Amino acid sequence: MLGLRSCRPSLLAARKFPTSYVARYSTPPTKPTQPSSNPFQPAAYDAYDDEGSTTSLLNNLDGGLDRPPTASNSPFARSTGLPSSFNSKPAQYKLYLQSTKTNTITTLTNDKNDAVACISAGSCGFKRGQRSSYEAGYQCAIKIFQKVEEAAKRETVRVDLYLKGFGSGREAMQKALLTTEGENVRPLITHVIDMTPLKIGGTRAKKARRL
Repeated sequence: MLGLRSCRPSLLAARKFPTSYVARYSTPPTKPTQPSSNPFQPAAYDAYDDEGSTTSLLNNLDGGLDRPPTASNSPFARSTGLPSSFNSKPAQYKLYLQSTKTNTITTLTNDKNDAVACISAGSCGFKRGQRSSYEAGYQCAIKIFQKVEEAAKRETVRVDLYLKGFGSGREAMQKALLTTEGENVRPLITHVIDMTPLKIGGTRAKKARRL
């Protein structure tokens, strides 16, 4: 107990930080006026600014600016020169094809699932039984491709193709994509999805119609 009391004044004295040390470290270092004696750390590469921090080689090359490098004052900063629309996120469009035994309907929707265009075999000028023909599906595909090209001129577009049904328009759409009419639309398609419902079991099918 006596030993701890005898050591207490020395411990309290050790807690006090010398004022000479405080004055020494509170003064910011000055900028070197002569090259450093160390050949591996020349003054041209490391300099001190007013806050006492080191600046990099980039600032010394840029007129000796004593501030952290940014995109504006860095000599290695460069601009891509590309339009702002190039870096924007592409709009995800959806192209639906419903091909039945009697008609072919194509619908184009934007990224908000709003219908942009809807083209059917009847709107292309085909009547009655001609609406289920291969030519009707081909004409629908060409006109809907024109709508996609118009949207691609306004913004960056990516298209998902959804197929439904096994009518003649399904094959016509696939062949139209491989021709010159679909040359501009083909690179925009990212996914091809078959959403045709398949019947498994169920009730008895309706009697076939006889003409």
